[in-house]
Amino acid sequence: MVSFVVSPMKLVSLGVMLIGTILSVSSEEMVGVWLGLELNLYGFLVIMNPDGHYSPEPCVKYFVVQSTGSILMLVGFVALMEQHVVSGLVMSSAGTVLKSGVFPLHSWVPSIIKNSSWLASGLMLTWQKVAPLVFLSMIMPSKGLWVVIVLMAGIGAAGGLNQNSVRVMSAYSSFVHTSWMLLGLTWSSVVFVGYFTVYSLSVGLFFYGCSMMNKTSMGGQIS
Repeated sequence: MVSFVVSPMKLVSLGVMLIGTILSVSSEEMVGVWLGLELNLYGFLVIMNPDGHYSPEPCVKYFVVQSTGSILMLVGFVALMEQHVVSGLVMSSAGTVLKSGVFPLHSWVPSIIKNSSWLASGLMLTWQKVAPLVFLSMIMPSKGLWVVIVLMAGIGAAGGLNQNSVRVMSAYSSFVHTSWMLLGLTWSSVVFVGYFTVYSLSVGLFFYGCSMMNKTSMGGQIS
């Protein structure tokens, strides 16, 4: 049985993640959005490996991916402030797409999810998507957003067909749900919040059940 041990370090890190996401979503300045995402990142890195018991590889990969996305976003923000609108929007969108793990910069998600803890995987598929998706819906043109929505749904549906790992299958499933969340954002924030809440509860209960049984594959074996 795998148990979720609540420690002061985890509680502080979860608090930093919460504050970072709220800051990003509520900020009216681009610097505030970037700062919130950075706070969220540093809090989540502790959650990924709080006691040093897990492999550091997914933590390092996640840090590299998120740092690259942050750099692209920051360059885009500077370009926008210098009135380079087109290049600024392109760089900002590319950085946000990379950080949120959506098409076409989504390939890093399954490999990191597969080797992370249950708690980190669950948060990565749910809470970590909130701020990047909200910001992406604001800066990406509607035509580009619709392309992302359609292709993400197709990639998630096709990619999950031949998967045996619970975590990898959940990662591809999250691609489909991400497309629906983006679609909800194009309608209203109420639709997005409602869908996100139901999806997060489903992922949390599913991962908790799998962790209790130490079930890592979709076959009959329990490891």
